[in-house]
Amino acid sequence: MTQSPLTEIGQLLISLTGQVEGYLQWIINLSIGIAVALLLVRVLIDLFKLNPFGRFAQYARRPTNEAIHQMRSSSLYFPLKKSLGFDPSVLMALIALAILWYVVSGVINNIHFLLRGLGSSLVNFGTGDFFDGGRQLVGVVLLAAIFFLMTLMTITFVNWMFGLLRRASYWSMNRLAPLLRRFEFGGAFAGWSFIILWIALSFAAMAVSAIFLS
Repeated sequence: MTQSPLTEIGQLLISLTGQVEGYLQWIINLSIGIAVALLLVRVLIDLFKLNPFGRFAQYARRPTNEAIHQMRSSSLYFPLKKSLGFDPSVLMALIALAILWYVVSGVINNIHFLLRGLGSSLVNFGTGDFFDGGRQLVGVVLLAAIFFLMTLMTITFVNWMFGLLRRASYWSMNRLAPLLRRFEFGGAFAGWSFIILWIALSFAAMAVSAIFLS
């Protein structure tokens, strides 16, 4: 029996999402390994008090200079330095890398989820199940809007912690500002609008997934 083009496209989308997930983990592991090695070399240069103006030290430190500068410009740098008693920039860079990859993998996982939902919707349309296909398509559209807002909030949070993604964070806050004002309830909840909005979006995402994509 010949499958309809919609069914074939839907099955292809579902198959591709599974393949990309494997590649993503490999890329994360590789980038973490390279970052740890470069930062370790930097620590060893400082530990053995090598000439910072020497050719080896300059070339070895260059790939991580920008990351260290960003960490030292962060609002958390001096409080952490006082609390820990040593320069925490390397430690912060590793934490920032972990958070950035968590954000990136979260965004990609959300995209995978949407593509799988779209693939299932197309398969249902291709097999003539228009009700389930339409229901899943509506769920994909709703989740895309929710995930978009949650991504903006995550970018803003990363910028607040480490000073990274400044342009993206500025743009994100401009888009989020009207929503944050609506969730500023005052009183005991004054200043909690960001957390309340995140909880509301998370609950909305779970509800949409359960009703439209189950």
